[in-house]
Amino acid sequence: MSNSWNKTFLGFAIFLATALTAFAQPKDNSPYSRLGIGDLTDQFFAAQGGMGGLGAAFHDGYHMNIANPASLARLREAAFEVGLYSEYNVLSDATGQNDRLKTWNGNLRYLSLGFPLKNPINEVLDQKRKKVRWGMNFTLLPYSNVNYNIQTLTEQTIGDTLASVNFSNQGSGGTYKIMWGNAVNVKNFSAGINLGYFFGKIENDKIVTFPDFQFSNDNYFTDDFLVGGFTWNLGVQYDHVLKTKDNSNEPIEFITFGLSGNSRNKYNLTRDRFWSTRNLGIGTLDTILSVLGSETTENTGYLPGEVAIGVMYTKVNQLRLGVDFKFQSWSKYLNDLVAAADPGRENVNVWRLGLGGEYVPDARSYNKYLKKVRYRFGAFYTKDPRSVENDHLLKYGATVGFGLPVILPQGKKSFVNLAFEVGQIGLADALRRTYFKINLGFTLNDNTWFFKRKFN
Repeated sequence: MSNSWNKTFLGFAIFLATALTAFAQPKDNSPYSRLGIGDLTDQFFAAQGGMGGLGAAFHDGYHMNIANPASLARLREAAFEVGLYSEYNVLSDATGQNDRLKTWNGNLRYLSLGFPLKNPINEVLDQKRKKVRWGMNFTLLPYSNVNYNIQTLTEQTIGDTLASVNFSNQGSGGTYKIMWGNAVNVKNFSAGINLGYFFGKIENDKIVTFPDFQFSNDNYFTDDFLVGGFTWNLGVQYDHVLKTKDNSNEPIEFITFGLSGNSRNKYNLTRDRFWSTRNLGIGTLDTILSVLGSETTENTGYLPGEVAIGVMYTKVNQLRLGVDFKFQSWSKYLNDLVAAADPGRENVNVWRLGLGGEYVPDARSYNKYLKKVRYRFGAFYTKDPRSVENDHLLKYGATVGFGLPVILPQGKKSFVNLAFEVGQIGLADALRRTYFKINLGFTLNDNTWFFKRKFN
């Protein structure tokens, strides 16, 4: 790719990143994030986002895949990945005709650094392929987001008067994961592990006011949740080779079978509760028993046990086609973070089905840039762990993406990955959120890590 292409392309990427950052303010209003620990975020990067979120059987020499840690052993170059997203949401009622709210939101999606601990260049110089490959990774990314502002105005009889009562529910915060991954590869088999720490803070506020009365006793409730605990998951991948490169054992066409999972991960939960009754005429009331108070409790929660299986067909630098199925058991994960409509209810098992692919017209084209682009496509359907009156939310959508190669000085290859997703989450007879999401990922590769230099 010429220098003019590089400059134009990088300029476009910087502009798009700036535009996404402009939306990265807390403008979202997601009522369903009131339930549980909030809206769960994607646990994959932009390259996979264009392929329906495939992860169990995906591995690539330039991109990381934290969904299955076994894939880290297949990295051929060090990779630093940064992800951003921007999302446009439309909330609508059961008829789907009356738009309730339209919002933009966005933020940083992930930061990740991965590298092979044995540089493949050494194999070429030594003319000997290593029997064991080893990869490592460090990642920080969000696990869930909470951001809602729900106002409900009703009429109730107070004494002999029919009066308006305003219920205001607001929430903010979220949870995060920081992870360390490690994987080894022997021949066609890879195995890996992710070890991490799950942490975060969620604040839920509820205010009850009586607008028809000039000096009413208004009620204020605040719940602050702090969570923290260690997480882990294991993964394996196996390549069934269909074809190798002439005069070598390097696979150029193969089918990958992937499996990853973990038992439920325990975390500690601290809940701080504050409540008070306030009157704008006389200030906070503290003379009535239990009107002003606070309470701190400690408990234990569990993130779900899960298992993911997948299969992917790969023709190197030409085509990928794959399908994933993930099963999660969310039983008892909520504890104090329960949905108001389902207090004390144990959650049920949920699943996600995803499929997608990638096509490259001509990865070695030297004068047709569009032929070197990685064109991606996919779709998914999932059952959400949260429920309203025993009906669990459903989420489904379709994706397209582009892997845009950038040739840096000294012939080093990097990528800007764009993924577009359109979908819907909610219930057919309740609030539904239709969204359009843009994922932007920067993958910076370097093939000089752990390179053994020789001097004569």
